[in-house]
Amino acid sequence: MNSYSSEIIIFLLFFIFIFLIPLNIVGSIDPNYHLLYIYAQSSNNNKQDKEIKENILDNETKMEQNINNNNNNNDKKKDNSNKDYKNVKGIYSAAQLKEFYRSYFYPQGIKQIDIPKVYETKPNGETYRFNISNPNGLVQVDERENENVFTQQNLDGSWRIDYGNPRLDIHTKDGGIIPDKAFLEENLSKNPVKLWNFSELKEQGYWYKPSDWTNVEVTLIFKLLDSSRGKDEQHSVSIVTRSITHAQLDNEYKKSSDKPQFFCGGSSYHNNISNEGQIRMKKEQFHIDYEWERYNESLTVGNIYDKKIGFKGIVYNINDTAVKLESWVDTENEGKGPYKKVHELIDKGDWGDNMKKCGAETDTQAITWGSPEVIIKTNDFKFDIHDIEVREIIPPIQNDLAS
Repeated sequence: MNSYSSEIIIFLLFFIFIFLIPLNIVGSIDPNYHLLYIYAQSSNNNKQDKEIKENILDNETKMEQNINNNNNNNDKKKDNSNKDYKNVKGIYSAAQLKEFYRSYFYPQGIKQIDIPKVYETKPNGETYRFNISNPNGLVQVDERENENVFTQQNLDGSWRIDYGNPRLDIHTKDGGIIPDKAFLEENLSKNPVKLWNFSELKEQGYWYKPSDWTNVEVTLIFKLLDSSRGKDEQHSVSIVTRSITHAQLDNEYKKSSDKPQFFCGGSSYHNNISNEGQIRMKKEQFHIDYEWERYNESLTVGNIYDKKIGFKGIVYNINDTAVKLESWVDTENEGKGPYKKVHELIDKGDWGDNMKKCGAETDTQAITWGSPEVIIKTNDFKFDIHDIEVREIIPPIQNDLAS
């Protein structure tokens, strides 16, 4: 055997020992995820649809209770799960090994695109941009305990979101990461939010701080890979704005009426794009009570599976009683634009039927106050996130409230 052949054999053995064997060990620890099956929402005003709505809300309540229970279990496991991020006596954990080998095999220095703006950014307004190298940067995002989020980084730099019920919480820099459990502390003096009454919130203008996102443009660039829902069973990726906490359900409050109405913190607007490419808006009056639009066959962007697309949810106040929602989509150029407006809706303070439950002036009051968080919410979707951007914007001048 000549020296050249010997060098090749030695190199191959070195490669197998250093790279392939550890990668096989690391890969073997990846968790398997369970598929959760839920419903789609729709509405109309007749008696039959009212019964459908009641059944849907009952199912959603059960689902949210399961999510809350899972979150509580995750809190109990926190101490153990954090061990995965520690280096004890010089021994690398599984998470550290994954990060170590990613540095060899994943492309470095991936450049993010300049996301086209629909409306101008407010000077000194709060912003967020997806951190492609470290999405759990612990500054505005911390999803380490959500095992369905950021499960792997792909070769193109995107991050995988696996099946489950992920809620990706994005916070303002000024607000910082505010976990839901902070709002349920027995010692209410520790709560960063003091108001839960909608009339008072309308006057104050924000949940947490004046820097909260109020007039906001949220852009999500993603690729839908799979959905456990079949055709005509639409559900969606939701861009959720203007809420503060979804940790308590209305029926839980009834068991402890002496405490603040934390469930009112779930009031929010939802810009939805379904697994079939249909667009609609939803209003969550509190957690959990929805008003929503029907899916409309004319409001569709076509097939969105296996396509890198851009989806914008834009929400801004027209005045102190009315809010406008807009949805813009780019399905042709991977989120680089141009974006086209496919739907809009104005809540003139005439949408809903139960806002007084949280102290609103009317049962149809618009949600005009800001929030320190934006949520990307899905159920039963497997998809890749390529980019996210959140910006406080200068809203356009509205000459009238014509819908």
